[in-house]
Amino acid sequence: MTKHLPIYIEGEKWIPLIYFSDQEKKTFKEWLPSYRFKKVKLPGAVLAECLDFKTYACWLRLKELKLYQISCF
Repeated sequence: MTKHLPIYIEGEKWIPLIYFSDQEKKTFKEWLPSYRFKKVKLPGAVLAECLDFKTYACWLRLKELKLYQISCF
């Protein structure tokens, strides 16, 4: 499992969905309400779908926990 580093914009940490596979994007969109995805403006560009890093970290912990539970049985 790849752990992604956030991008910093105006002191906040963001994870763009372009970092993820199509399956992971689908998982995020099924798990989160649409208002959790934000447009983040960069100089000269806009990233259409980003998650705040705290949400990503929570998803990552849940995913790791799920994998751990499966491997224990």
